[in-house]
Amino acid sequence: MKITGIAIDNILGVARVDVATPTPVTVFAGENHAGKSSIREAIRAAFLGMPERVLKKKDLGMLVHDDAKGGSVVVDIDGGQAAFVAPGGKHELSHGLTMASWERQALALPYCLDPAAFARASADERRQLLFALTGASGKREDIVAAMRERGLTDAVIESVTPMLRAGFPAAAKFAEERCRDAKASWKAVTGEAYGHVKAETWTAPAPSAPVDETSIKKLQDKIEGLRGRIAAERTKLGAAEQKLKTWLAAEESREADQKASARLQAAQDKLARDETELQQWTQQVQQLEQRAGTGPRVGLVHDLALAVSHLLAFVAPEPTEDDRRAEAALAAYEAQYGAVDAQGDPDAAAKLPEARRARDLMQRSVDNDRRDIVAARAAGARLEQQVERGSQAEVDGIREFLRAAEDELAQDTAALNNLQSGKQAAAQAQSRTEAAASAHRDAQGWQAAADALSPAGIPADILLRSLGPMGRALAWVAQALNFPRVAIIDDMDIYLGQRPYALLSASERWRVDSQIALALAELSGLKLVALDEFGILDLASRADCIAGLDKLAEAGRIETTLVFGTFKKLPNFGNFPCVVGHWVEDGRITESTTVAQTAAA
Repeated sequence: MKITGIAIDNILGVARVDVATPTPVTVFAGENHAGKSSIREAIRAAFLGMPERVLKKKDLGMLVHDDAKGGSVVVDIDGGQAAFVAPGGKHELSHGLTMASWERQALALPYCLDPAAFARASADERRQLLFALTGASGKREDIVAAMRERGLTDAVIESVTPMLRAGFPAAAKFAEERCRDAKASWKAVTGEAYGHVKAETWTAPAPSAPVDETSIKKLQDKIEGLRGRIAAERTKLGAAEQKLKTWLAAEESREADQKASARLQAAQDKLARDETELQQWTQQVQQLEQRAGTGPRVGLVHDLALAVSHLLAFVAPEPTEDDRRAEAALAAYEAQYGAVDAQGDPDAAAKLPEARRARDLMQRSVDNDRRDIVAARAAGARLEQQVERGSQAEVDGIREFLRAAEDELAQDTAALNNLQSGKQAAAQAQSRTEAAASAHRDAQGWQAAADALSPAGIPADILLRSLGPMGRALAWVAQALNFPRVAIIDDMDIYLGQRPYALLSASERWRVDSQIALALAELSGLKLVALDEFGILDLASRADCIAGLDKLAEAGRIETTLVFGTFKKLPNFGNFPCVVGHWVEDGRITESTTVAQTAAA
């Protein structure tokens, strides 16, 4: 991807930068805090849509330079343009590439604009990137085809394929877990520890005697008939027992009913006598109450009655309505208690309590007489009823039949249960054998999937195809830059010579990151890299690097390389026809070399 021009206004540390890039290599030099890295980050934002220094869209205003109201960056490329605006965050990218070409270049673009990103990525992310860029297909359909070639079943492939979105390690772990589950299922079915040799021929123990289906059917029919007869006889037994109970109860109460019925006339005669005597005592109580009057009268009611009596002595010749109500109240009082000033008969008052007790006693006697008459009449009615005679012999006969039938039913049921248990045991043994075989097949299938998806399986095959092109690209870059050669080994670890990336110095890591970015730019067809912090190299290494980039540009392996480095002054790039330099100061370009100057030198 060839950048032809860069225009940045008020973004981060850049006040104004507007330069053409006529050569493949453009160097932005300057002292610390001049705005060099801000240029790189602005270009990155134009391509990727989000700067490095903010994580949230609401903070995009912080990207605007100093007191400016807004900022923008526009990067012109062959066939299109990349742009970003702050603080709005608007991002546009157009290009003249085919979709297939752009997809490959877009994968490499973040790593080429930020070379250290490849080292920060996970091993699986590195692997997937190389798969995609080198054509060592990590596409799902190709992996599925590889699994089929290894004999995996369609069911296993269908289950594990979705896990490939998370990468081979996740898919392999999924297969291993399913394999453990299958072995655990085999152990649960068999009760034995799983072993793939033993599981091939394992069968569950089964009954030695064959199952007699005819005997089972005969016993089932006989038991059904017995249950029907037993149910009918139990109904008959209930009826016979109830008839016997009713007859025995009637016989037991007959003598008592006869005696009770015979007392009917005597009870009626006694009721007549008692009612007469009750009437006599009732009258005597009334007479005594009249003679006794009210006796000594004390209390509020009596006091009020006496007061009303005294007041009525002063009633006018023409009584008022209130006078008449007072007279009526006094009359009601005397009707209940007698005259206000009456004293009563002391002798009658003394006899009155005894008379009342006698009256109440006779009332209870009359009530009892009436109950006795009702009971006698009920006994007579029962004597007239006809109760069917029950039979103990009938009850005993039915019970004997039921005992024999229930014993026979128990024996036949036990025999049927034995036959059915044998049948069930045979079925269970067959089911266990089939379940164990199925679990074993699952274990074998998932083990094959785990092996296929492990680093030594399909990923290794793909990685071998991907590391070849990447290794050749890295070798060419190392030779051009005169840098120690970078290697990416099978487990996606990065080495510089014999030393792993984690043990490298800062300048060594810069060399490694730069070589990887240049190799990715070539493999993807992007041919664009941005190399920041160039000043970390010593002078000799800087010269080698610029010479190497110039060589790569002449060979057509890169179309745009943007280099950002700290210098004391703008270097002389006269010996490098593919290189142009710009001096950055206070966020602006203050000095530039031109293609003509470079050629003249």
